[in-house]
Amino acid sequence: MKMNLFADIKSPLLLRLKAGLFGLLAGVSAVIIVMTDNRAYKIALLAVCVWSACRLYYFFFYVLDHYVGGNKNASIFAMIRKLPRKTDDPAANLFAGLPRGLPEELTETLAASRHVRIERIISTGQTSPPGFWYDQPEHEWVVVLRGEAVLEFFEKDETRPLAPGDYVLIPPHEKHRVASTSRHEPTVWLAVFFTESYRRQS
Repeated sequence: MKMNLFADIKSPLLLRLKAGLFGLLAGVSAVIIVMTDNRAYKIALLAVCVWSACRLYYFFFYVLDHYVGGNKNASIFAMIRKLPRKTDDPAANLFAGLPRGLPEELTETLAASRHVRIERIISTGQTSPPGFWYDQPEHEWVVVLRGEAVLEFFEKDETRPLAPGDYVLIPPHEKHRVASTSRHEPTVWLAVFFTESYRRQS
C-alpha cells in the first residue's frame, strides 16, 4: 500500500503525540535559553517573541479562514500557491499545465485593470468550507470550461449545476458558495469580475 507522507494526520492519537512533541520541544528550548542567559529583559523578549509568533499563526490559520477568504488549508505554502499570478504571454492556453490533486483551489489572474479582473480558477474536487458564503462587492460572470461544478445560492435557497459551457452572472453581495466540483478531472473556470461603474461605461 502506498503511503503519502504529506497527507493530513487524522488519527487523534497521532495528533496528541504531535502536539506533545511540539510542547516538549518548546519547553526544552525555553529552559536552555533561560539557563544560558537569565537576564530579565532577555526573558521578557523571549516571551514577547513566543506570543507574537502564536498570534501570527492564529492570523494565518484562523483569521484568514473565517474572516478573509475561506482558506481551509493550514499551510503557508498552499496560501502562496493560491496567490493570483499574472501571465504576460498573449498566446497562453487556458487548458495548459492543468495540475491534479491540488490541496487548494488555484486562482490565476490573467488580466486586470481598475474595474475588471479576469481569472482562471482550477478546482480538483474542492468545495467552499461548511457555512462559508462568498459575499463580494463586484459583479462576477463565471463560466465552466472543463469539468463540472455546483453553485449554491443563499437568498434563493437553490443550487445550480454547471457543465462545460454553462455560465452565470452573480450580482454584488449575492451570497453563494461552491457546493461541489469534479473529482475525476480538473474543473476549469473563467471568471470575470467587474464593478458597476465599468458596467455603466460599457
